[in-house]
Amino acid sequence: MHRFKGLEFQRVFLTSIGEGQVPHQRVERYRLTNPDRYRQKKQRARSLVFVAATRARDELIVTWSGEASRFLPEHADDTAHRATDLLGNDGPPSGSSSAPSASSAT
Repeated sequence: MHRFKGLEFQRVFLTSIGEGQVPHQRVERYRLTNPDRYRQKKQRARSLVFVAATRARDELIVTWSGEASRFLPEHADDTAHRATDLLGNDGPPSGSSSAPSASSAT
């Protein structure tokens, strides 16, 4: 994500954008001991996700395990889909003609 600024891609896949990963759980140790550093680290993580997500021109795919990151939309867990649910009978949602190699997501 650090190298994405200023670039654009047709598709962007952001993986592991779950709570405890983004922001990383280490940031929480500053919550009570150093609130200024906590806010700074949290804002930096939020900015990285924003920059990476806005690099997608046509399609953005975000995956996580467990609970979605607090930086994703409020109801991301409720509106998320499994990869197999998105495929259906019409093939991949991107219009690609190749079959997926594995099913996963969320």
